[in-house]
Amino acid sequence: MIISIGNPSMDNVSLLGDRKLQAGGASIYSALAASVLSKVAIVGKIGHDYPQNFLVLLEKKGLDISHLKTIKCPSKSFDMIIDENLEATYPKYEVSIDSKLNFKDIPKSYFKSQNSFIITQMSPRKQLNFIENIKKNSPKSLILVNTHYPFIEKSKGYFPKLIDSCDIFVMNEREAQLLTGVPRTDVATHMLSRQYKNTLIIVTLGVLGSFIIKNTQIQFAPSIYNANVKDPTGSGDSFSGAFLASYTSVMDPVRSAIVGNAIASLNSEKRGFEALVNLKFKNINSLWDFMLLRSKNMNNTQKVIFDFV
Repeated sequence: MIISIGNPSMDNVSLLGDRKLQAGGASIYSALAASVLSKVAIVGKIGHDYPQNFLVLLEKKGLDISHLKTIKCPSKSFDMIIDENLEATYPKYEVSIDSKLNFKDIPKSYFKSQNSFIITQMSPRKQLNFIENIKKNSPKSLILVNTHYPFIEKSKGYFPKLIDSCDIFVMNEREAQLLTGVPRTDVATHMLSRQYKNTLIIVTLGVLGSFIIKNTQIQFAPSIYNANVKDPTGSGDSFSGAFLASYTSVMDPVRSAIVGNAIASLNSEKRGFEALVNLKFKNINSLWDFMLLRSKNMNNTQKVIFDFV
């Protein structure tokens, strides 16, 4: 099982002027993406204002939400504006509920060696606390951590320890550049490969794919070409969930990154999480068959995935 830790949110998303209120949050996107291959649980907190119909949808999807607790506090929420370049800004947000989530919210029954954890976007200090306590209680569990660039801007000094402490750390290009202090992703990636030799690091590159850094080596995992990007919200989190679900099965970071790229690409084709809700594969091979068929149907815009690996 994969346990996604983080508070769901309500996202008021303006996409090229088309505004829509949609349920979301890093823990939700990670969990839905992971559920295409794995059993998944969510640990987090919501307010009474969170839409109950969405909780019903998660249960029907088969996610364990028994530890997604409702408390007397406004739910996490964001106002998000996505421009014509698919870049997002956040003019308004409510995240006070994040202070209510801590390690004690994880039930003891989740601490099993075969379970893996995703610690979604929150302060690096809190992420370190989660890592420390998970390792004490379940030392063989894999821990994936992702972040968001404002945390790097505010608390950059925490990140060397944070990255060294987890098994897998996922960031995007902007975050890689902020962490290293250089404006070029290729240089930033090489700097990360020299600094962090024990952690599997992934730098996502949007529609292009992702870099995988392991044991000082850098490899590139391509994405399936997608000319139908509609809403990039949650794509990075979808990558993390799908990557971990694949990696716990095949233990191959490049193949798993290609899986993560593909699910993130699919997620971006519809508003919010709509593309992930009905997506499910019996096993990793059936997902690969789907990806190969999809790449062949792209009107010769991209080669078959196996041409790259």
